[in-house]
Amino acid sequence: MPIAANDLTIDPPTGASAPVGKSESSKTVEVLEVVLAHSIHLRDLYKNARWQTADIQFRRLRQLFDGHYKEQIHLVDVLIDRIRALNGAGRVFAGDFLHRTQFSQLLRGRASTTHLLAELLDAHESVLSAALPTGANDGRVNRSWTRDFAVGQVVLTNDQQILAVSEQLMHRERMLQTHATWGDPVP
Repeated sequence: MPIAANDLTIDPPTGASAPVGKSESSKTVEVLEVVLAHSIHLRDLYKNARWQTADIQFRRLRQLFDGHYKEQIHLVDVLIDRIRALNGAGRVFAGDFLHRTQFSQLLRGRASTTHLLAELLDAHESVLSAALPTGANDGRVNRSWTRDFAVGQVVLTNDQQILAVSEQLMHRERMLQTHATWGDPVP
């Protein structure tokens, strides 16, 4: 029976795809915790990027960052709910995850939009590398956590956001090259 959660329909795990034992469930929780730590870091980067692009000249970029920030908040909530559903509730505290993230230096003053976009791309890549299995298909390693709906939602959302951010980055770099050839100052 499908369970409705916001705008998503989620089928509960059945049959062979359900975690069979406690060890598979705990491995899924471990992976979800790592993905959560990276997602919290990415959410905070979007929050900072929104602040950095508060000027009217960055209106479109600010709107993009607002949308991505809200989606990251939603993903953090989904991950926390999934960890709790897998009986990892005792360890879901922000302080537990913040020490695992690789915080970038807090920006003082304005950072270039190109730098913000590049930093966001790097953070998206770290989320995806934590969520997706690496290396060749090794039959000895159980990767049942890759079928978890929360991991799938994180991967899909981050894939879409990477495309939008990289498109903005390419646009900014083309603008810089165009202005450099004209000899005009870059806005």
